[in-house]
Amino acid sequence: PPTEFRDQPVGIDMVLDADLIRHHYPFLRHEVMAMAHVRRAGFFDSWSFGQWMLEHIQTRGVRVRRDRVTGLDLTGGRVRAVHLASGDHLQTEAFVIAAGPYLKPVAKLLDVDIPVVNEIHAKVTLRDVHGIVPRGVPFMLWNDPVTLAWSETERRQWAASPDTQWLLETIPAGVHFRPRGEQDLLLIWTFEDHTVDSPAYPPPFNPHYGEVLIRGLADMIPGLRVYFGQGHAAQVDGGYYCKTPENRPLIGPLPVPGAYVIGALTGYGLMASQAAGDLLATHIMGEPLPDDAGEFLLSRYDDPAYQAEIARLDAASGQL
Repeated sequence: PPTEFRDQPVGIDMVLDADLIRHHYPFLRHEVMAMAHVRRAGFFDSWSFGQWMLEHIQTRGVRVRRDRVTGLDLTGGRVRAVHLASGDHLQTEAFVIAAGPYLKPVAKLLDVDIPVVNEIHAKVTLRDVHGIVPRGVPFMLWNDPVTLAWSETERRQWAASPDTQWLLETIPAGVHFRPRGEQDLLLIWTFEDHTVDSPAYPPPFNPHYGEVLIRGLADMIPGLRVYFGQGHAAQVDGGYYCKTPENRPLIGPLPVPGAYVIGALTGYGLMASQAAGDLLATHIMGEPLPDDAGEFLLSRYDDPAYQAEIARLDAASGQL
């Protein structure tokens, strides 16, 4: 259940007593030998959080317009107005791009290139009708690589096609879940990192994703084997990770005066959103900036030394 985050203990507990782990979480694989318990951690409802913020700003006089930007008035080399698909235009000297996976095409309206890519990321909602996982357990993550359990018939089927041979390979650690609602389990496993140039909705999810997540989590929770073969019935949804090469967000002014960007908060958007928004507002208002504000500017890519540094990073650097 939701709890207050203030005055909670910090740090982690390393639990190395296997019997103690099985006592508290008997549904886990019995071979579990160690568990790290992060004390000040948890999750919150993204939809409720966003709805609360939207309602809150409207009580402060903010008007919400649902429309589509089709062009910009850049008279004199700076932002003057925004043209909308409805035919309206808004006079403004501050235009903020907060377009998520559409950050790159919107920036092209300013003739500015933003170095981001979009990765498809999905999650699975599984109806735990057999009650394998108790409702009160916390967010849990499995930190071992997984080789999926398949029947011999399935293994021959996957081995026959280059498109499905990966299903027989060991998949990196990271499958995780949490209970949601009365019966659902929310499953996530970020093991794919292919990128797309143009986002599409709904995203083209891997057809095997639901089954892969069920079988992957069954390595942690053997009782979930009862759901093998039901991946097609699980709900798969998600969206895009819009990310810079080093997975550091973009927050601040663009080369065109009056234009700003906030985006590419891949994997930590909700957690960092309030600090990111506050930093962007500081830029727009011309107030004194914190010392590290330059770390999030688009202009950082103009530094050859910085470019050389990020070229050495792994593709998933900094990703959650």
